[in-house]
Amino acid sequence: MGWLAGTGPANPLIASYRVVLPRDRILQMTFSAAALTLCFGLLGCASGTDDVVARLDASDDDLRDHVAALERSLEASYDREKALSERLRRMEENVAVVQARVAETGERVDGLSRPSAGSSAPAVLDVTSAYSAAYERHREHDYEGAVAAFADIVKLAPTHSLADNAQYWIGESYYGLGRFRQALAAFSQVLAFETTEKEDDAQLMIARSYLSLGEKDQAITAFRRLMTEHPDSEYIEAASKELRYVEGE
Repeated sequence: MGWLAGTGPANPLIASYRVVLPRDRILQMTFSAAALTLCFGLLGCASGTDDVVARLDASDDDLRDHVAALERSLEASYDREKALSERLRRMEENVAVVQARVAETGERVDGLSRPSAGSSAPAVLDVTSAYSAAYERHREHDYEGAVAAFADIVKLAPTHSLADNAQYWIGESYYGLGRFRQALAAFSQVLAFETTEKEDDAQLMIARSYLSLGEKDQAITAFRRLMTEHPDSEYIEAASKELRYVEGE
C-alpha cells in the first residue's frame, strides 16, 4: 500500500486519469475561448460593416441632395436664360417694326411729291400693322392664326422689310404646334431671302427642328453650321450647349 502514501510506484491507471482529464478540460477551455474570440470578432466585423454601410448610405444621400441642388440651379439658370432670350426677341421685333414704320413714312413722304401716289404707301402701312397683329397672335399662342397672318404678309409683300421676319415666325408658329417638318421647311425658306437679319435665328431653329424630329446627325450638322457661319451670333452659347448635349447622348 506504499503507493497510497506516494512512496511506491504509481498506478498507471490513476496516473493516466490524472493526466488525461486536465488535458481534455484544457482543450475544451481552449476551444471555448477560441469560439468566444471568433464570435466577438464576427460581432465586431458585423458592427464595422454596419457602420460602413451606414456611412455609404449617408454619403449617397448627400450626393443625391447635391445633384438635386445642381439640377434646381440649372433649371433656374435655364429659365432666366429663356426669359432673357424672349425679352431680346421682343426687342428685336419692336426694332424691326419701328424700322418698317420709318421706311413706310419715307415712302409716304416721297409719294406726296408725286402726282399719283398709287397704293404702295397704304400697302406698306397695312403690312406693318398686319405684322404686329400676327406677332401678337403668336405671343398669345394662337399659332394657327399666326401662321395664316404671317403667310399673308409673305404672299402679299414678299419684298417688304418684314417679309423675312414673317417667314421666320411662320416657322416658330409651326414649331409651337409641334409640326416640326413644316417648321423645318419654313425656317429653311428664311435662308432664301437675299437680305435677312433672321439667318442665325433660323439656323438655330433648323437644328432644333431636326432634333425634335429625332434626326440627330442633321441636328449636329445644323448646330455646327450656325457656329461656323455665325461666330458672333447671340445664339452661339446656346448652340454650343445643345451640341454638347446631343453629341454626349
